[in-house]
Amino acid sequence: MGSSEMDDNSVTARSNFGFRTCISSGWAVVRDHWVILVFAVFLRELLSIVAAGLIFCLFVDWRGWNMLVAMIARCIVWSALEAGYLRLSLELCQKRKTQLKELFSGLSYTGQMFLATICLWLAVILGLVVLIVPGLIFIVRYSLYGYILVDQRSNALKSFSTSSRMLKGYAWCAAGLISICSIGIVFVGWLSYLFESLQVMSLCILYLHLRTQETDS
Repeated sequence: MGSSEMDDNSVTARSNFGFRTCISSGWAVVRDHWVILVFAVFLRELLSIVAAGLIFCLFVDWRGWNMLVAMIARCIVWSALEAGYLRLSLELCQKRKTQLKELFSGLSYTGQMFLATICLWLAVILGLVVLIVPGLIFIVRYSLYGYILVDQRSNALKSFSTSSRMLKGYAWCAAGLISICSIGIVFVGWLSYLFESLQVMSLCILYLHLRTQETDS
């Protein structure tokens, strides 16, 4: 096979990659590992809520400030477990053997994940309040920040810029994945954990494709 033919095949492969590939590949991962994924999401939420409840009770004499401290505690615990969840997702999407204990492997990323999550949601809320559209753009453009942070050992700000750069030409794909799965999360009740897992896995497939594409180029 000549080099020109190989180049043509790689171009064809890139052109065939899109929303349908991400959603179908993401669903395949969810279908094969739905038990561990749903349990991981449930455990992440449960432990972060328990931590918030304990802090709320411990600082109950702070005359209302205990609520703020409890919310910060929940965000910190959630960030630690979210980092582990994304590492778990990366392993599953690359068809590597992994276990639920991977959920607790992201403790070293807690600070950066917490900072990145808070910055993103502040930007999103501000964008939604001002003109709505900027907030939606932030959600899409920076949707890969978590994968970049844990996979490339990046910091919060660099993960945002890398996400925006990687999604050039693929923002429509990320927007479609986020939109479809978000509708499912909102309207399907107890199945929301499955739709959240589908969104995470689909975006993970997209990230891995873009990472490989950057490496090959």
